[in-house]
Amino acid sequence: MKTMKTAFAAALAIGGTALLSSAAMAAGADLGNAAKQATNWHAIIMFVIFVGMTLGITYWAAG
Repeated sequence: MKTMKTAFAAALAIGGTALLSSAAMAAGADLGNAAKQATNWHAIIMFVIFVGMTLGITYWAAG
């Protein structure tokens, strides 16, 4: 059981590293003083609620 946890942790670390490196390679050019949009707090809050509800449903379904 311990080796399975170790393998899972290693796979998680490798996957996270792959995601972070691909995000760095996909970064766009610096636009300097581009026009900035206001932060859409309503959308951010709705997204956090959606993710929280999804995680709650998943936890409930797994139990």
